[in-house]
This record gives sequence, C-alpha cells and structure tokens, in this order.
Amino acid sequence: MIDGPDPEPRLAAYAELIRRWAPRLDLIAPGDLGRLEERHLEDSLKALKLVRGAPPGPAVDVGSGAGFPGVPLAIAAPERRWRLLEPRARRAGFLDQVVRELALNAEVVRMSAQRAASDPALAGAHAVATARALADPATAFDLLAPLLGPGGSSLVWVGERARIPSGAEEPVPGLAIMRRDPTS
Repeated sequence: MIDGPDPEPRLAAYAELIRRWAPRLDLIAPGDLGRLEERHLEDSLKALKLVRGAPPGPAVDVGSGAGFPGVPLAIAAPERRWRLLEPRARRAGFLDQVVRELALNAEVVRMSAQRAASDPALAGAHAVATARALADPATAFDLLAPLLGPGGSSLVWVGERARIPSGAEEPVPGLAIMRRDPTS
C-alpha cells in the first residue's frame, strides 16, 4: 500500500510514542493500545491514495488529537506539507514532540477549525483537509470547507451507520470525500 522510502520504522516509532504517552495524556482509549496498528494506523492510511491524488499544496488535519490521520499520512506521504490543527495544549505538545522526533514535514497549529477558518494564512490554503472522529460527517465537512483552496478535497472518516451528506461520496469503506469546485 505504501511505496517510496520505507515508512515502517517511523510508523513503529510513532506507535511507540503513543503507547508511552497515551496513559498520561488520554490519547486513545486504553482498550485500543493492543490494536493500535489496525484500529488507528491502518485506518488512517486508507486515505493515502486520495491524498497522493489531490492537487499540489499543503494538507491540514483538523482536530488532530493523537495525530490520526495526519501523522501516519505525513509519514507515508512526506512530499506533502502537513498542518496538525489541535486546540488542546497537552495534545498539541505531544504532536510537537512527534513532529520533532520523527522529523515530519509538518507543523502543529494550536487552534480550532473555526478560528483557523478566519485566519488569512490558513483559510483557503489547503489542497487536502482531513478529519477523523471530529464530528458527524455533515458538521466535519462544514468545518473543513473553509480551509480548502479551489479543487481541494475534504476527507472525513465515517462510521457504518453515518449519514453521508449530499455531494460526498464514499470511495473507500469508512472514508467519505467531498471535492471543492476548482473554479471557486
């Protein structure tokens, strides 16, 4: 699924950082630690083909939390610059450490999606915007839309019973995409 330089060592190092810090920072549910790779890493990477197929430009992971899906995607697609948008100080601090230790082509931005939408440096500045476990699909797409430039794509992880809004499609089970018109 992943080509280019082998991302496996950095994915393993990221998993180790999560396991080390999860109990102190409540990064993921304790029951998920034993299935971290399947539940979080592999799930995040199912968007890799869509991220690589997006127009050139930076990507933003909104509500990044523990770094899913932004960190695995930044590891697997290092050619794209990532912004990890996280308003909570402790989680943003964890993400800063991850970016530093793994030498990711990423930066951590400590703010909410709503605030980012009104920041001239962030609004309309991204080719890709992602959200996993941020909100229901319609709300997540609404939060991502102002961050996209023309022709950009919003990628939202969805549950089995989630209602996918009009204008979105589900190219991969559990992942919905909505593309912004290239002329708008």
